[in-house]
Amino acid sequence: MDNEYFTIQQASEGIWGAISVPGSGSLGNAAIIDLGDKTVVVDTTNLPQSGALLRHTAEQLTNKPVKYVVNTHFHGDHVNGNQEFMSSEFISTVWTRELLSDMGEVNIGHMQQNIQKLITSLDHLRSQQRDNHMLTEIDYDLSVQRTLYDAIPFLSRVIPTITFEDKLVIQGSKRTIEVLSYGGGHSLSDAVVYVPEEQTLIAGDLITTKTIPVMLYGNPYAWIRILKRIQKDLKINTIVPGHGDVSNSDRIMDVLNFLEKMIAYVTKAVTSGKSESYWLEQGVLQGYEDWHLPQYFRWNLRWLFNSMLVQNNR
Repeated sequence: MDNEYFTIQQASEGIWGAISVPGSGSLGNAAIIDLGDKTVVVDTTNLPQSGALLRHTAEQLTNKPVKYVVNTHFHGDHVNGNQEFMSSEFISTVWTRELLSDMGEVNIGHMQQNIQKLITSLDHLRSQQRDNHMLTEIDYDLSVQRTLYDAIPFLSRVIPTITFEDKLVIQGSKRTIEVLSYGGGHSLSDAVVYVPEEQTLIAGDLITTKTIPVMLYGNPYAWIRILKRIQKDLKINTIVPGHGDVSNSDRIMDVLNFLEKMIAYVTKAVTSGKSESYWLEQGVLQGYEDWHLPQYFRWNLRWLFNSMLVQNNR
């Protein structure tokens, strides 16, 4: 069942993670849930071609067509494969649906221009690196962005038709899913999928395994609150994260610790009087140098630094 885009990891009975192969272009993880009488897929990866393989894999594993697709949030690496599930019904929060709807049709030229800018920026960053882990991760990222660039002319936007605000329950003959949202932390609106019978959480990008959480345009303070509420409300043995391998509930603490340390670090940076470039030169926060996507630590730092500066100057 494994392929060039993702490997299948069994999370628990009737639940599988489709875990992105680094550099392949699929980028975001997905999950397949067998409810007994119906099949649910959570997120659809970054490319139409990996989305098509995901649908085929889901049908093979469960012997049923995919009835529902849940989009945990609106970022492309979790929704670009939607178009390969056109006989399924799409579920998201009201706000995620609005965000996808407002984006309109795919603007091929504009999107390719943005990806080309990112490729140029990554090439420049690569030329300054000597750390082997960082070089490997940048090379994976460059491969992902080039694959996406080539896929853009074939992308079409799919808007969810079933929406919810806080909670949506779908009952199957073997197990139930609870689609939950506690607001936005990683993005403007994040959902998770919880399977109570298996004590398994499909977390979207709110939780990652040894991967730098991307904070841009999110709300790290709200993100912390959401993770604490997940810890309090849900009994979790297994997590299918948005990025990285299937793991256990310890990953929640990992992300919480990272966000809290990041806020403290950038607060210190802003009050130090030293420039943003000085802090960028210090590299990745100590203890996280070996995590995946270390190149996005710079984005986090720059974004949070400037957000705090604006707040302080009000």
